[in-house]
Amino acid sequence: MDRATLEKLYMRHRQGLFTLALAVAGSPDAAEDAVHEACARVLAAKESPAGDPAAYLFAAVRNAAVDGRRRRGAAAAVARSAAEGIFNGRQLATDRPEGDAEVDRRIREAVSGLPEEQREAVVMRIYGGLTFEQMAGALGEPLATVASRYRRAMERLREELRGLQ
Repeated sequence: MDRATLEKLYMRHRQGLFTLALAVAGSPDAAEDAVHEACARVLAAKESPAGDPAAYLFAAVRNAAVDGRRRRGAAAAVARSAAEGIFNGRQLATDRPEGDAEVDRRIREAVSGLPEEQREAVVMRIYGGLTFEQMAGALGEPLATVASRYRRAMERLREELRGLQ
């Protein structure tokens, strides 16, 4: 992938890329490192990626974040606690007034309680703005699997957050 294409993709998806890395890596510093490492890997690759370049970049960031987490020997609990830092609630409940700290706290808890695969699907869809096809490409999973993970996550969030509005 050439530098200009990567820059355009990064500018369009930077929040989603960082948020995905944060959900996987467990800390803002590790997430920044993962995004940087993924971009460097993509630039250094000799061949352009096959398929959707956005899905490829999300996959590269996810893989870099997983690699970093493994290198640091972080437990799965670290990734779970990181979810509390990514959702401030407004992305999931945009119709409500800002500043409701209790609602934000409950949303963060609900998202952090999701299994990692469901949390990744929510992050890619909401923050990354990826289609299910792009998500499937980024995760290397069948489209139906990704769609059902997202659906199950949203059902669980709706159930846990019932009555918040």
